[in-house]
Amino acid sequence: LIVGLLIVVAGAFVWSWQQRRQRLPIYWSVPNFRFTAHTGQPLSLADLRGKVWVAEFFFSTCAGICVEMNTNMKAVQKAFADVPDVVIVGFTVDPQTDTVEVLREFAKEYGAREGKWFFVTGDKKEIYRLARHGFKVTAEEVPPAEEGGPTDFIHSDRFILGDRHGRIRGFYNGTDKQQVQQLIADIRKLLRE
Repeated sequence: LIVGLLIVVAGAFVWSWQQRRQRLPIYWSVPNFRFTAHTGQPLSLADLRGKVWVAEFFFSTCAGICVEMNTNMKAVQKAFADVPDVVIVGFTVDPQTDTVEVLREFAKEYGAREGKWFFVTGDKKEIYRLARHGFKVTAEEVPPAEEGGPTDFIHSDRFILGDRHGRIRGFYNGTDKQQVQQLIADIRKLLRE
């Protein structure tokens, strides 16, 4: 009986140790950015240093996947409501419509907690360059002169996980509840790193 118990305890210890040692992949570093949050304050990559963060690209008038994505993002916010080292950043892909005032109302609609979930806006060309080249959320190439122009449009269902050093660590389908649960589990892993 004692030998069996020791084997179970040892097995549990080894499994737990292996789980902690299993690290998420490191894809690449996000380039510096600086946009304006729905609070009216600037938000930059420097503000995310030292935090685990989740990014998404959305627009407030989207009646399709953005509604489901932001509803699922509420589960992420809830899971880490009392963890100041986890933040969420939604980058609008329609900054002409999504002004600070519009995003402030959007944040209220989704129950975004102050200091936890930010919706940001800024120059369309800069946002699109960041989405396409920094986060790589689209495979669609456009000539550099047309990037962020009137006919350029980016739409993605991805939640992107970033670490304390500004590096991408995972991509998740923001409309899939199982992948959102995996994102929550992976955030917990990053918090232990």
